[in-house]
Order: sequence, then structure tokens, then C-alpha cells
Amino acid sequence: MSILLVTEKLQTVTVCFFVNMEWENVFVTWNPQDFCNISKLKLPVDTFWSPYIVIYEHVDEEKSLNRPYLSITHNGIITIIQEHRVTIACNLKMHKFLDTQTCSITLFSDIVHATDIIFLPNQTTEEVNKSSTFYQLTDGEWKFTNINIIPDSLKSNEESSNGITYEISMKRRPILYVLNLIFPSCALYLLDMTILYSSSSYEDKISFQLSLIIGESVLALILKDIIPTSSDDPPVIVMFFIDIFVLMIMGVLETCLLTQLKKQPLHPILKATKLLRCRKQARTASGNLLSKQGDSLTETARGQEESRDSSPLGKGNTELPMLTGRMNAEGQQTGTQAELQESESALLVLEKVLFCSHLLLSLLFSIIITVQWSS
Repeated sequence: MSILLVTEKLQTVTVCFFVNMEWENVFVTWNPQDFCNISKLKLPVDTFWSPYIVIYEHVDEEKSLNRPYLSITHNGIITIIQEHRVTIACNLKMHKFLDTQTCSITLFSDIVHATDIIFLPNQTTEEVNKSSTFYQLTDGEWKFTNINIIPDSLKSNEESSNGITYEISMKRRPILYVLNLIFPSCALYLLDMTILYSSSSYEDKISFQLSLIIGESVLALILKDIIPTSSDDPPVIVMFFIDIFVLMIMGVLETCLLTQLKKQPLHPILKATKLLRCRKQARTASGNLLSKQGDSLTETARGQEESRDSSPLGKGNTELPMLTGRMNAEGQQTGTQAELQESESALLVLEKVLFCSHLLLSLLFSIIITVQWSS
């Protein structure tokens, strides 16, 4: 038994196997002592009748190589060996993707009734497994694991025919997909998380994150020709790629949000964040400071007015308005700087909150994928 090709998209499996058939012909017997002790002969296949074998699950042209000779013993036992290379339909369950699949090969004859010919295995299940493993011709992506023999009967309308079913179990070797898909995807996502927490500018982060998303999409194209289009239950590996895509896109959106807030420090979201950081206390402190500055300014102005009234040139003095304007400008500049510092600190807090939420969501997706894969 050799597994040549598995096409998940078409739900077909191409296998190559040998069929060794034996049956008894009571009309062809002889005494070896009468014929120079000849107990076994090789004759052309067309010399005697042989059963016509049909594979129930085949979906493509069956290619069988019939050996031109058969063997017959002196007691009428005829043996014929056929080599079949056939593509069969198989219900491949792709949910876990890296699991064991089971396909069936049913051999029967549709030209005779079930009572005229009976198919019986000439080997036990252990012997068939041993010989199939020994004569395995290929060692590709799918590994042959087990074969089970089940006597079966097929019914069509009022007719029935006897047959025998071989259940073949095969397992996908995961090393190829781990090295080509899973490991590179995890590496790209770790780079995305590193860039998200780095101290680079937001514009550089966005360009690098988009490059990582393009690289992830190239890896996802490998699954395009593997996953069946009629699958109702999406495979876990597809959910794995979808989760990574969603997390990467969320990272880009978070970076765009932070960029917009940095360009507009008085954004409503940033105002709400600042309100959460005890803005009421800051307003109280700034109000006290402004009241003290106002009192000192009032006292200075009164002193200036008294000196101006007492001086003969006091009425034409213009130093007081200039001093008042200068103090107002310095107060506005100090308030603007405090506002910018407060907005930068709020933006930094928001960035840390978004990163922590992104990290928690990543851990949640990882747990869900692990449970789905191991269940």
C-alpha cells in the first residue's frame, strides 16, 4: 500500500496497492506423481475464468496492471496478482488539519450475485499491516498508519453483491507546515508586537506593520489550494491565520488612533482621558495660583497708580499696561506648556493601555486555538 497523492480541495486520494486473489477450481486438478511431480504451473490469465473486481469509491480512470500469467496448483488453487493505481473519494475532515484521516477501499464484483461469489480476506489485519508497511513505495507528506479489514455487502435495487472493505488510516506529517506556516506566522506577529511597543515614530510603525501584514498574506496563500471550498467547519489553522490577521489590523488601527491624537491634543477622547487623571485637582491648584498672581498684580497696580498720582508726570506713565500685558502673555504660555505636557502624559498612558489590551487579547486567542487543536 502506497499513498501517492492527497488532494484536500477535491477530497480525493490516489493510492497504489496489490490485490492477491485466490480461488479454487475443482475442475482443474491432477496428481503430481502422474506428471513428473509437477505441482504448480504458470499459465496465461485468459486460460481460466477470473473474477471481475470493481472499486466502489473510485472517481477517476482506474489504472490496473494485470500480470499476464496466473499460477495454479495441483489441487485447483488459482492465484492471480493485480496492481491497481486508483483515485478514490475520501471524506477528509480538515478541522484539525494535522490529524489522522480514514479512507475506505471497497472491492466487489457487480456481475455476479452475492450468493455466487464470496469475498474473504486471506490475511489477518496484522499481516496486512505488516506487508503494507514493508512494501510501502513512497514516504511523502502522508504516512500510512493502519489498515482494517471489514467484510461488506452492497445492495442496488433488488440485487446485492458481496465485497470486502479496507479502511486505510493515514496521518499528515506536520513538520512541513510548522516550518513553512506556523513558525513564520508566529515570528511575524512577535515582530508586530515589538514594533507596537517600540519608541519609533507612529508613521514608521504604521509602514512596518503594513509590511508585516503583506508578508502574512503571502503565507496565507499557501492554504488556498489546500482547504476545501465546501468545508462548513473551518480548520483550526485557518482560524489561526484569521486571528493573526485581526490582531495585526487592530495594531495598525491603534497606531493610527494614537497618531491622530498626537496631531490633535484637544481631541475629545484625550480630554476624557485627562478627566480620569484627576483634572479637578489640577484645576484647583491652577486656580489658587492664578488668584495669588491676581492679588499681587492688583497690589502692584495700586502702588503704580499712587506713585503716578503723586508724581507730576504720573498721569502719562505707560509702564503699567505694558507690565500687565507681559504678565498675561507669560501666563498664557505657561498654561499652554502645561496643557501640552498633560496631553503627552495622557497619550503615553493611553498607549500603554492599548498595548496591554492587545497583549491580553493575543493570549486569549492563543488559548482558544490551543484548546481547539488539542480537543
